[in-house]
Order: sequence, then structure tokens, then C-alpha cells
Amino acid sequence: MKKFTLLLFCNLLCYSFYPQAKDSTVEMLTNELEQIAQRNHIAGFSVALVNADSILYTHGFGFADIENQKKYTSSTVQNIASISKTFIGLSLLKAQEMGKLNLDDPINDYLPFKVVNPHFSDIPITIRNLATHTSTIKDASQYESRGYTLRNKDNDEAKINKNFRAPSDQMDYALFLEKILSSKGEWYKKKNFIKKKPGEIFEYSNIGAGLAALVLESAIDQSFSEFTKTYIFEPLKMSNTGWFLKDVDDSKHSKLYTVKYQELAPYQLVNYPDG
Repeated sequence: MKKFTLLLFCNLLCYSFYPQAKDSTVEMLTNELEQIAQRNHIAGFSVALVNADSILYTHGFGFADIENQKKYTSSTVQNIASISKTFIGLSLLKAQEMGKLNLDDPINDYLPFKVVNPHFSDIPITIRNLATHTSTIKDASQYESRGYTLRNKDNDEAKINKNFRAPSDQMDYALFLEKILSSKGEWYKKKNFIKKKPGEIFEYSNIGAGLAALVLESAIDQSFSEFTKTYIFEPLKMSNTGWFLKDVDDSKHSKLYTVKYQELAPYQLVNYPDG
């Protein structure tokens, strides 16, 4: 991965400083990326280079569907995983710009249920704590055991992860978070929180990220998915982007694979804003 990053960086520098060599640089970049794809460390991927004015380069490599030899193109739809947290941060800043919230507000000013670190119940958790992963909220065991559900009942021979639950177990992510974080929640435990004061320590938290999106929803009285579509995706002309399969062209979606190229059953997250 380090070599891959350096390669893109070096070629991008070439593109930036030697515009007269545009065609040869594009060819060189494509050839280098093709060599990476042929190492078979990843089934397929696409690359895009952009500046403030336009798209400079797009290309797909490898396969979106190995069995059917379907090429991975610049139009292939793929899961972006935790890159989604970028949109949580952007959304919070946009909401603050709109006067809907302040990053230093306590989260309990907005949430429909109360969330406090039981080890420091007198210190409020702020929106900034959630955004910077300093909330002291841990990813409880239920995040793995109950946070992933299958999209389909029938997955043929596709591998099913041991944590994948039935599609019927999908629930509203607000309820999911309440069950884990509210003291009245079904899965609540004190150990879901670190024994440190909010703001004192960094602890990457998927649950905290989802909670930040829920705070946003309460502040703006709009779903996170609709807010990001209106204020981020549409202004940036991201017309093929969405949070759910119904929002994109499913026929262009890449297959999912394990590291050994075994097809992985399509799944979805309960706490969807986190990835």
C-alpha cells in the first residue's frame, strides 16, 4: 500500500509540473497501475485524479466480478467503508455554519436518549468529542455481533461472515445506538465507555461516529442521508453516490471478496453512517 501511495503521488507531481508531457504521463500512470493490478492483491479498483476545475484522470483496473470476468471501470459502484466518516465531519461543519448546532454543545442537548460516560457522569460529552473520537465511547461487542446484516436471504455459495445476521435483524440505527449507549438500553454496559474523561484520550469509535450523525439529524430535523445528498453530493455533482442500494445503480455494483478472492455475501451496516 505504501508503494501504491508513493506511485500515485509521484505521478501526480509529474502531471502537475509537466503539463506538456500530459499524454505520456497518463500512459505511464496507467501502465504502472496495470502492473499493480496484475499482482492480484486486489480483485479490482478504480483511480481518479481531480483538481479544483475538472477530472484529470479516471481508469478502472481488474474485475468487479471475477467469475463473470466483468471489468472494473471508472463507473463501477463500490462500498467506501469508513471514508463515510468524512461526510459526517463535513455535515457537522455545514450544520454549524447554518446555525443549527455548535461543535462544543453537549450531545444530550439534541439526542432523544441520554448518553453519559458512567465513570464521569458529571462531564458532558460534546459534539466535538464525537467528531474527534475523544468521546470515550468504545465499540461495544454488539457492534460486531449485531451491527451487520445480510442484504439477501439467499446468497448461493457466497461466504457469510460469522457476524452477519439475517436481513430481518436490520433495525433503525437510532434504536441500535440507544440499546448500547442508554443506561436503559438492552445491551448497555459500563464497559462500553473508557475510564477516562471525555476529551482526554483518542479512541477510534464507529459507534461514536454514528451517534454524531444522529445528533446532526436531531439538530437539523432531517435524515443524515438526505442532508448529505442536499448539501454535499448534489453541489459536488456526485450523481452516482448514495447511502443505500436503492440510491445507486445496483447493476454496476462490484462484488465483494475476501482476501483469498472468495465471494463475500452482500451485507449492510445497521449503524450505516459510520461506513
